[in-house]
Amino acid sequence: MPAPSHHSRLGTLDDPSQPSRQQPGGAGLQTDGDDGAGPGSGSTEGAEAAVTVQRTHSLLHRLVDAHWLGRWRTPALLKLWRYGAGSVVAFVSSVVAYYAFFSWAHLGAIGSTWLAFVAGAVPNWILNRRWAWEKRGREGVARESALYVMVSIVSLAASSAATKATALAVVHTSHTERDWLVTLSYTASVIVLSGLKYLVYDRFVFVDRRKSPAGGASGTE
Repeated sequence: MPAPSHHSRLGTLDDPSQPSRQQPGGAGLQTDGDDGAGPGSGSTEGAEAAVTVQRTHSLLHRLVDAHWLGRWRTPALLKLWRYGAGSVVAFVSSVVAYYAFFSWAHLGAIGSTWLAFVAGAVPNWILNRRWAWEKRGREGVARESALYVMVSIVSLAASSAATKATALAVVHTSHTERDWLVTLSYTASVIVLSGLKYLVYDRFVFVDRRKSPAGGASGTE
């Protein structure tokens, strides 16, 4: 069979009816990159979403853990900030519980105070020990629990006395006014007692016996 001539080979290459041969790295690969659906598109979106989540977590962490204090973020102020944040959680829980028990369940001033105190004491204990004073493990739990209960009993007695005195003083007012005034009395007693309890917790309850007095509290890292 005769070999194809030079002109016949050129005719084959120039004939538009013949399928063209794609060269490596040609237009086919460029089209995949131009349509925006290449392999790098999904990974880029995932990376942007991860950065957004990380920024949100970082902002929340700085706010909750008092990094906004900057150079004023000392162990003492960090502990006070954490105690205050935990006290707010316990405060809201106890006030809502008190109003519910006193106004809706009609349990009376003293009974509502006791139940509201328990509703706030449980989260307060957990947040104070594990977050504010950074105590871990079971060492010292028995001693801390006993002292915490003693402080709680004294605080509960003071709150009960305040709310009972207020309830007796406003007995002739309307039902709604009496509820709000007695609840306000309980709120004021909780705020005053929170400051006193912080001093007792820091000096006597959540004391790390293993650290020297000059060791200070951790949490600045």
